[in-house]
Amino acid sequence: MKSKNRRWVGWIIVLVLVVAIQPLSDRVNLDRLILGVNPPTPWTRILAAGGKDSKLAVTGVTGVIVGAVLGGFREVAASMLWMKSHELWDKGEGASVEALWVMRLTTLLDPHWLEPWRMTGWHLAYNLYVETDDPKLRAEFLQMGVDCLKEGISWNPDRYDLYFELGWTYFDKVRDFEEATKWLIASIQFPHPEFADRMIAHAFERQPDMPRALDWYDYCLKRNPTDGTATGATITIRERYMPAWRLMTEQRYDEALAAIEKWLQVEPNSQLGLHLKATILEKAGRLRDAYVVWKLAADTHALNAHAAAKVDELGVKLGISTPKSAQYIFRERQARQGRREMKVDIPME
Repeated sequence: MKSKNRRWVGWIIVLVLVVAIQPLSDRVNLDRLILGVNPPTPWTRILAAGGKDSKLAVTGVTGVIVGAVLGGFREVAASMLWMKSHELWDKGEGASVEALWVMRLTTLLDPHWLEPWRMTGWHLAYNLYVETDDPKLRAEFLQMGVDCLKEGISWNPDRYDLYFELGWTYFDKVRDFEEATKWLIASIQFPHPEFADRMIAHAFERQPDMPRALDWYDYCLKRNPTDGTATGATITIRERYMPAWRLMTEQRYDEALAAIEKWLQVEPNSQLGLHLKATILEKAGRLRDAYVVWKLAADTHALNAHAAAKVDELGVKLGISTPKSAQYIFRERQARQGRREMKVDIPME
């Protein structure tokens, strides 16, 4: 009798362990999928896509589309679904869950077609993001948009397009400029338009990391000496920001603040100037003063999510209770999951 009881207890323990590790297993599988280690099988992924809500998995999948897939015409089925997504947008239903899954199924059917990946990532990180005011839900949409683009990259690792799209999403929506530079640099390993090089310099400016920004503008000028944007930015950085930056690196913080204040008197709402001033104050250990400047930058520029995230970050350190932005929640989750995995660079010519 005792051996039977032990056997039952053993089976119960095994069952509990299986249930407990399933979320971890799912997370690992998703990470492997996003990084290209575990490429998805399109039709299998389609059948599983809806989870518990089977309606999501079959939305837009008509008998004709199923027949096309089973007949080996995935690209035809993908094109039909993409036309379905355009139909939903024309009907004003582009922000619906149905539209999202039609777009998502298209990426699974034809994973080497770049446009559906780009549009689905944009739809999640931009359109669905603004459909809610809940920062946690917004952070979820940002994560889904980023993950979608990373999965697209795993299928198309030798094209600049999705690397750039992901870098732009980090730059423009997440406002995580450090992460943006990694993916933007990755994009220019392949044939790319000229503006992609400048975007890297812009991202370093906004971190702020003035020496690296200057390096990249110089790189742009080496590639195209007639680049007026890079020429102007190079002059501005050298005149306005590098003196304060050098003083900061020498730990001459009061002099560095005086140097940047000279320019802020001319342009009080300069986003780059405020970012640099706040960074100097942080380096000097004056976190409360840095908090005030980051908050000024966030309040002055409504779309300055980078400054808003810095306000949240310093607010936590200082014990100041502030409502957390979607970008801060997103970054906090990524840091917790150790998902800042990409590190790329190219030698300067």
